[in-house]
Parts: sequence; C-alpha cells; structure tokens
Amino acid sequence: MKRLIAFIARYLYAIFSCLYLFIIGFVFEKNRLFISIICSHFGYPEKRPRAMLPTVDLLDLLPEDMPIHVREPVESDGNISLTEIAVISKLIKNHNPSQLFELGTFDGRTTLNMAANCSRNARVYTLDLPREKASLTELPIAPGEEKYIEKEVSGSRYLGTDCEQKITQLYGDSATFDFSPFLDTMDFIFVDGAHSYEYVLNDSKQALKLLKGGKGLILWHDYDKIWWEGLTIALNELYLEGAQFKEIKHIHGTSLVCLILD
Repeated sequence: MKRLIAFIARYLYAIFSCLYLFIIGFVFEKNRLFISIICSHFGYPEKRPRAMLPTVDLLDLLPEDMPIHVREPVESDGNISLTEIAVISKLIKNHNPSQLFELGTFDGRTTLNMAANCSRNARVYTLDLPREKASLTELPIAPGEEKYIEKEVSGSRYLGTDCEQKITQLYGDSATFDFSPFLDTMDFIFVDGAHSYEYVLNDSKQALKLLKGGKGLILWHDYDKIWWEGLTIALNELYLEGAQFKEIKHIHGTSLVCLILD
C-alpha cells in the first residue's frame, strides 16, 4: 500500500509538471529541449543528422585487461557516463600521456578521473568558461548549455582530493583563449566544452595545434546525441573533409569519438 501511495504521489506530480510544461514552460529553451526528448521517446520521427563516423570496438583500441582507478562513480546531469569514464581512464592508462588538456571542466568529475589514471608526474590542464562570461561568448552556444556554465565553481569534484595537485585550472572562452603557452605540448586532449557547431569546429582545430609534434590522442564527447545536433554535424564534416581528421572513429557503445595520431 505504501508503494502504491508513493506512486500516486509521483503520478500526480508528473501530471501537474506536464500541465506546466505544455501550458507555460515551453517558452523556455531548456523545456523545449525536454519536449523534443519526450517526442523522441515515443517514436516521433526526428530530422536529425545521421551518425556517419566509422565505429570501432574498445577491444580494438585497448588490451582487454586494463586496471584503472574510478573516482566519483555517481554521475549527475552534465556528466559523462560511468562507462565513458572507464573508457577514457583506460585510454590514458594505455597511452600514458604526460601532458593532458581538457576543454570544458564543468564539475571536474572527468578531470579528476583523468588525473587519477595518468602517471604521478603528469599534468592535467582544464579550461572552463566562468559563469559571468556565459552571455559574452565569442561564438554561439547550443540551446540548453547555459545551465552547465552557470555553476558556483568549476571543478568542484576534484577540489580537495589527492589529485588536485596534478590539475591546473584555466578560465576563458576557447574561441578567444590564448593557447600559445600550450601549443605543440600535449599528448592527450578531451574536447567537451560548448557543443554548438561553431565551437566544436573551433575546439577540434585547436586540439590539433595542441598536440606535441602532431602526435597523440584526441577525444570528443556527446556524438550522436539528439540534443547536441551541432556537435554531430561538425564531427561529420571534419571526417568528410579528411586530412588530419580522416581517422576519427566513434567508439562503439559510447558517445565518445577518438582520433589517434601516431
């Protein structure tokens, strides 16, 4: 009986939430995004960009037995999945980078796991847009991204941990940030900043410039996600253009895309 009462309470809450969503709430961009997700869940045909990157199985990239350290396993809205944390951690363990760069810190959960799985003397640099600059970006951001920018502090989940000393927090807009001290120095780059078409193109091209001698590994997050169409279009275009991006691959079972340049 208690379970039934609890369900009825949630059911009524859901009804009133839906009334708000469809009568008033739809005027807000983040709620319109949620309506699109509901339509997709119930089979509404979406005109979305087709995922065209070749896929690769993780076992083709890494040895099967790869011990890793997983920190902060519980994910929250805006985080990558636990499976993706494991994939990134294994790639770091396997490639053993000494200089790592992350575009998009958010709450620092991925930053923390990157630092936990690289060597003791490695350094992780992570760039985030401060919330006071949310309305002043050089390029347009994707709808729904504002809530991930407007947070109290960047990197809250690595602060105070034993890995904090390996992390350097940077602040700025990746379209205007002065990357010159970091060019041609990085071994591993994780691109997970703004997800608009314009920013993904900008950050992807910048990532290539960061690689030391043009060699290393670049990862992107959120490919083929319905609410980040600009990102998928941008990565598709880079792949079709060929050149340095011709070998990018979508890692099967994740929203991660990788480019390994040896």
